[in-house]
Amino acid sequence: MNQPASIENQNETCPSELPNFCAQRHWSIFWILIICSLAMVAGRVMTVENHQARGDSPFFSANDRSRWCTIRALGDEGTYEIDEVIRDGQAIDWDSIDKVRHVGVDGQFHFYSSKPTLLPTILAGVYWSVKSLTGWDLSNQPIEVVRLMLLLVSVVPWAVYLYFMAKTINSVPVRDWARYYVLACAGFGTYLSTFAISLNNHLPAAVSVIIAVYCLSVIWRKPNAAWAYYACGGLFAAFAAANELPALSFFALAGFLSLLKSPRKTALSFVPASFLVAVAFFGTNYLAHGEFRPAYAHRGDGVVIATVEGDFTSKLDAGQLPAEILERAKQSYLELRIPSVEKGAWPGSPQDEVRWVVRDEVSPCQFSIVKTGDENSFEIRAWDNWYDYPGSYWLDGNAEKKSTVDRGQASGDLYAFHVLFGHHGIFSLTPIWLLSLAGMFALLFGAKMAGSFQMRWLGLTGVSVSCVVVAFYLTRPEMDRNYGGVTSSLRWLFWLAPIWLVCMLPVVDWLGGSKSGKAICYILLGFSAVSACYSLANPWVHPWLYEIWHVTGLPQ
Repeated sequence: MNQPASIENQNETCPSELPNFCAQRHWSIFWILIICSLAMVAGRVMTVENHQARGDSPFFSANDRSRWCTIRALGDEGTYEIDEVIRDGQAIDWDSIDKVRHVGVDGQFHFYSSKPTLLPTILAGVYWSVKSLTGWDLSNQPIEVVRLMLLLVSVVPWAVYLYFMAKTINSVPVRDWARYYVLACAGFGTYLSTFAISLNNHLPAAVSVIIAVYCLSVIWRKPNAAWAYYACGGLFAAFAAANELPALSFFALAGFLSLLKSPRKTALSFVPASFLVAVAFFGTNYLAHGEFRPAYAHRGDGVVIATVEGDFTSKLDAGQLPAEILERAKQSYLELRIPSVEKGAWPGSPQDEVRWVVRDEVSPCQFSIVKTGDENSFEIRAWDNWYDYPGSYWLDGNAEKKSTVDRGQASGDLYAFHVLFGHHGIFSLTPIWLLSLAGMFALLFGAKMAGSFQMRWLGLTGVSVSCVVVAFYLTRPEMDRNYGGVTSSLRWLFWLAPIWLVCMLPVVDWLGGSKSGKAICYILLGFSAVSACYSLANPWVHPWLYEIWHVTGLPQ
């Protein structure tokens, strides 16, 4: 069966003799949904203020403060160092637990945001423009600057997101009702709109994904798609991965799907465009940290530089550095002068491992000493844990200061349950994703849609990427099993929303053929919208299901 020439008009409510009328009707309703969602998000952004924070703060969490610190440091001082930004004595709180400390270019310790550098660097350019045009800055007019910038970097991308969602679903041969339903889910039924009032990496990643999905849909629908679709597909698939590390799976699959359609255009368009993102990602990281590895990759001790035999436990516990260890350490750390020793375990360390941290009082020299098992063998390890600094929120010794979720879920099975069906559940908080799950397999194995309209690639994308990403988070070590911290949903999966929304189309189309099927869809959307709206004032709070779980005393 040949693919229809214009699949936008191929359904029972769009007569072929009225193509222009049908297209106008589609977009008239699309624009109504888009504008309503856009107005909701813009209105919330224009009133952004955290009344629970000290002063008139526009920040809701350590997560968004961390990125704003880099933006302010770059825009005001031209540096990635945030020491001055997070200093005490300011009208509002700028400090963040999402920071690292390492030696800067001046040979001294400095604090930096732990977030990837590309997005804050781009936004620092926006901040510089706002500051130049208005005279406002983040130090003196934080609320005004943040609100204005969020209108530019959250609301405008939200409009782009919904526009490309409409274009993508309009190219799929389903009933009009199914298209309108999915766009309504995109505008009101997911947590992406909830998080639009707080600077985050999830929305840019989701916008990038839907643009890449649209490009792939054109590439697979048209026999000779233009080079620009390959270039845009590569650019935005790579930018999604730059904002969400697990989106590398989507980037790899997008490249494979492009390669199947045209190896030449993939090599000469998709690859160079994605390479530009890679250069920007690693280049800004090098400018910030002096190396190509992102800050979040520095969460453990470095390589073993020496091993010393002896019985030194009692001296190390007493804060003394044994002469034997000092002598070996000075072979690598010539600047070591007045070392201090502190016993300090790190979350996730092996049970039989004992660890001490050595810091010099007059120089930025530091390293760790690790004893494993019962043997009197002590390893001197190079310093590579940028999260381990005096007073760090993430130290084992600060366990009581951490929120319950930040301590990590000890049971992997219980964590998996809560990720899928529990208090942070994908399907319990946002039940429209049940339609997406069914839709992925309908696209992958449904002969009519996959064969006639070449949509099997989308089913493959939904199933494979979703399985890889969910499995990635379910297999994380205990310290990372924290649902994304104090947040209204499992935010790490938000970037998958565009794929899941488009994948639900065949099932929504089937259910839309009956009143009972439509009723099911309405109920699922209603519950999902309630969940998204529960945290409209502040997305950085526990989900409503978590609160119920806590009150009832069910296993956390």
